[in-house]
Amino acid sequence: MASECGHINRLEVGASAIWLVSITSMELICRILLLVMLTWTLSLPNAAQTKGAVSELSSADLKGSCVSEEPLLADKDGKPIWLSTDALLKSTTHCTAPRMPAFARQARIEGDVLLDILVSTKGEVVCVRLISGHPMLASSAINAAKDWTFQPMKQDAKAVSFYGHLSLHFSTGGTAKNENPCTVAHW
Repeated sequence: MASECGHINRLEVGASAIWLVSITSMELICRILLLVMLTWTLSLPNAAQTKGAVSELSSADLKGSCVSEEPLLADKDGKPIWLSTDALLKSTTHCTAPRMPAFARQARIEGDVLLDILVSTKGEVVCVRLISGHPMLASSAINAAKDWTFQPMKQDAKAVSFYGHLSLHFSTGGTAKNENPCTVAHW
């Protein structure tokens, strides 16, 4: 009997070792598949990357430019004035921070997404255009920017729409002291 029990114990240990190797192998396989998917996504041409990763976005969000039908904030030569992210933050009445997409969180994707926005005479974002950034972060950034509202602007006592460059940061770390919570997505 003692030899039978010893034999069973060796089998159980062996089975546990095989099971442990199987779990480790599956974890490795999942990581390799994730890496292959990311590499494939990043190797696609820019337009294809964006279209595949961005949902429910208008074509103006992805290409072309935002065109205003309203009077625009302009310099003395009539050229549109583009506000920086800092200038936009100063005139914000409501902002929504981007959300870190779950898949991007799992893959630990970080970086900046740069957007051009057009704000109407009522202070609403009416157009968002992706300039640069990881395709897996683009949809979240664009959707967040569309929720922002601003103080309406006037030039020569007339309401004007305006353009802005908005930079949103996606990070797997904590919020830095100098970061505005409206422009940062953390996990």
